[in-house]
Amino acid sequence: MRVLTWNVRSLRDDAAGVARVLRSAAPDIALIQEAPRLWRWRSACARLARESGLVVVTGGRPAAGNLLLCAMRVRVLSSSDLLLPKRQGLHRRGAVVAGLEVEGRVVSVLGTHLDLAPTVRLDSATRLRREDYDVIGADVNEGPGGPAWAVLSAGLVDAAHGLGPTFSVARPRRRIDGLFVGPSLSVASCEVLDSGPVSDHKPIVAELV
Repeated sequence: MRVLTWNVRSLRDDAAGVARVLRSAAPDIALIQEAPRLWRWRSACARLARESGLVVVTGGRPAAGNLLLCAMRVRVLSSSDLLLPKRQGLHRRGAVVAGLEVEGRVVSVLGTHLDLAPTVRLDSATRLRREDYDVIGADVNEGPGGPAWAVLSAGLVDAAHGLGPTFSVARPRRRIDGLFVGPSLSVASCEVLDSGPVSDHKPIVAELV
């Protein structure tokens, strides 16, 4: 199965370009951060899915801008949106969660976008890891070795370990986006895509076996 995680910056830069990158990457599962969540967010998320050749599973405003898309061959067994506690002066954070079946294999997935404030970021990661998942895709807002990164990825494989930076596209210096994979899956390949200036983050896409 192909899994992608990507912060698309609310489609403010180039919505059509984001869709082109997603269609070219051809993921079975796409975990999107900063998806549309304000004015006409439902139609914007539906349009992104349609133009990407994918379907909406869950997310958008109810998940604080996290969105889960999947290919038609993926069977959705369960899905839900999570909202984390509101912190004064900070954006509301949340997550998308689903149980998906791909060619007879059932996987649990989580997609999230953690906070800018370090202490809140760590608390959010801790709350989200109260459950186990086979795949986690996240804009962690800190790099490998940080405390929230360690909590979010505990017991999982960092699929993009050793690959290049994911942020920013204009000045790529930091890998703050992660794709973490449980021990029941193996990473056949993984790359940070050169997506161009359609967002300020680069997507990560992995082939999992």
